[in-house]
Amino acid sequence: CRAPASEIQALINFMPILVGSAVRFKDNGALRGVVFEFQDDGAVAGLNCLSKKLADSGCGETTHEPVENLEEVEDVWRIGSKVFLQSDGPEFYGEIFEYQDDMAVAGLKNLSEKLTNLGCGEQTHEPVENLKLLS
Repeated sequence: CRAPASEIQALINFMPILVGSAVRFKDNGALRGVVFEFQDDGAVAGLNCLSKKLADSGCGETTHEPVENLEEVEDVWRIGSKVFLQSDGPEFYGEIFEYQDDMAVAGLKNLSEKLTNLGCGEQTHEPVENLKLLS
């Protein structure tokens, strides 16, 4: 049994934006970033891991935006989420610490031993399309 799409969207609209949330601007969905802080009693979010379009608008590496103009990107996991490589299986996992390339690539740390044994070192980057949330 699955809830209607309108009910699912309503739930997404009420999900809180937290530090680590991937967000987009409501007035321009191409402008995206990851929340790293809140200011002004939570009314303004500090963003990093900016989309190319947002960075090219003159923001530099970080910017701030009123929370009322932000919505969470539902197809991107929060910073700190544990994910695994679909191509290799659940034993090859890590924790998301950043996004690059307009959120198409995730940086992973705290890697599993199997992933580290592939020669990744302490960190690696992987296309988001090859990642799945570790349950």
